[in-house]
Amino acid sequence: MKKILRQTAYHSRLLHRHHRKRNKNTLTVVLFHRVLPKDSPEWEGADPEWTVTTDFFEECLHFFRKHYSVVGFPEVLENYQGGAALPDNPLLITFDDGWRCNLQHAAPLLEKLGFPAILFVATGATGKPILSWQEALFALWKSNKLDTQKTDAIAELAKITPPGPIVTEAEYHKFLAILRDRPLGTRNRLNAPLFDWISTLPGLPYMLNRKELLEWQKRGFHLGTHGTSHEPMVDMEGSHQELHLSKHVLANIVGNGQTIRCFSPPHGIYNEELLETAAKIGYLCACTSRKGLNHTRERSGFIDLGRININQLALMNTRKKLDPSKLASLLFLQPILEQ
Repeated sequence: MKKILRQTAYHSRLLHRHHRKRNKNTLTVVLFHRVLPKDSPEWEGADPEWTVTTDFFEECLHFFRKHYSVVGFPEVLENYQGGAALPDNPLLITFDDGWRCNLQHAAPLLEKLGFPAILFVATGATGKPILSWQEALFALWKSNKLDTQKTDAIAELAKITPPGPIVTEAEYHKFLAILRDRPLGTRNRLNAPLFDWISTLPGLPYMLNRKELLEWQKRGFHLGTHGTSHEPMVDMEGSHQELHLSKHVLANIVGNGQTIRCFSPPHGIYNEELLETAAKIGYLCACTSRKGLNHTRERSGFIDLGRININQLALMNTRKKLDPSKLASLLFLQPILEQ
């Protein structure tokens, strides 16, 4: 019954009319991570929760064109600083992490529709084969390469009890949760062995390197920072250094072509203290994990923009394509956030 009501509301355009009126003066910010063709060997180690197919991504873009005015980050910032107003029902497309596939596969589809976007880069991973130990661990598990010998070695480094064989998804997530609870310095020791173990996996994804980041920028897209290590900044005594270093590194890459004004907190974990620190360093805006829509009225002080993650698994129909009624329900009915 719920499915029938949702689809009826969408296809009758009732949801669309509600959205056009209620969300006229709100900014929707959507979040993607990896975009891969269906036949890419990178799927072997990709987490489907944070990865979409190129077909699905293109379907989303056409949905955005039908229901929104897609805008770029400079227009968003100008609006909030009292400049030119945004068009009705604006939408900003964002990417986190800095995967090479964003340039290879997402950028051409964005260009085809003339859509801008902003990419938040974990600068410490630039040019590396994978983002961090967590993505490497998942790639090993998904590829059936996370054997007992490796988990014992990880447990020794992390100073935890060896977990035994990890077969099911529940066992994997339990092991991951234990590792995430270890101190930051301990977690950082996991990078070297995990990066070494994934080196023989087929379809290594690779993160964007310096040249490719410049290419992203030259093609008219924007860049922001996503920290350096992709560890939660609220766990760090040196969050100021993490924010400053990532901004400095990215600014050196793009040169005078763009001022780095926005960041995205890794894993969506942040607090007010982190935003205050970012403001002191010179950031003007953060795209955070608050789920909801953003008023477009002028703002004073630091700008905290809520975002909505696009999860392909949750938005497909029985034919493995985008169900537009699901996406409409996800986006159109979000609460409107206060700054």
